[in-house]
Amino acid sequence: MKIIILAAGQGTRLRPLTDNQPKCMVEVKGKSLIERQLLTMYSCGIEEEDITIVGGYKSEVLKKRLENTKIHFSINENFPSTNMVYSLMCAKDLMEGEEDIIISYGDILYSKEVFEKVLASEEDMSVIVDDGWYEYWSERCENPLDDAETLMFDKMDYLTEIGQKTEDRSKVQSQYIGLMRFRRQGLKAMLDLCKEAKKRSQEGQKLWSTERNYEKMYMTDLLQGLIEEGHKLKAVHIQRGWYEIDDCDDLKIVEAKLDE
Repeated sequence: MKIIILAAGQGTRLRPLTDNQPKCMVEVKGKSLIERQLLTMYSCGIEEEDITIVGGYKSEVLKKRLENTKIHFSINENFPSTNMVYSLMCAKDLMEGEEDIIISYGDILYSKEVFEKVLASEEDMSVIVDDGWYEYWSERCENPLDDAETLMFDKMDYLTEIGQKTEDRSKVQSQYIGLMRFRRQGLKAMLDLCKEAKKRSQEGQKLWSTERNYEKMYMTDLLQGLIEEGHKLKAVHIQRGWYEIDDCDDLKIVEAKLDE
């Protein structure tokens, strides 16, 4: 099993905290986001040498901080003009030939129990979803639906839609957090879809249910594309146990709730 942490973004909404360091190095009660994530992974038996961080903005600062570890780095040199899927594919060579990859956003915090959920899944494609999202989003936004996106699943807990804007709360059965796993044929299908998305963009074709092109694709665009191509993505349910840090208000919410 290999871990890929996506941490190329600039974190402009966290300025001035990100003026001189990447977003994942912003501290929450004295520990950086990346440090907290790594400690959670280590507590679940993940080894340093099995972790790759995809950096971009101020990546040299992050590499300097972790220079005494065995963690690997891939760098998205085009981070100002690209998005998550492009960053992920900067580590494509590390994924090819592997059988099991966990992908995590670098700007989220989650408990050991949440990470253990994704470790326990035996599906080819697994996506962690938070059923307790609405209360949390209500703290973060005046109207949770201004920021939330669709996430629906069938009776077998396989995703049927993800990542679309909506004003209908019934279409947000849970919420995506940015933690997922691809195994065996699921990993191959994900890599193949990314290749197809790049090809379609080069040819000026539309990508599934998004107007974004390959370079601007969100991870939810990728997941929706997999759904539309008939692949089974298992919704792995949690009830909170995680936080997202997009801006300074998010940081205040997390610091008010974390014990340490």
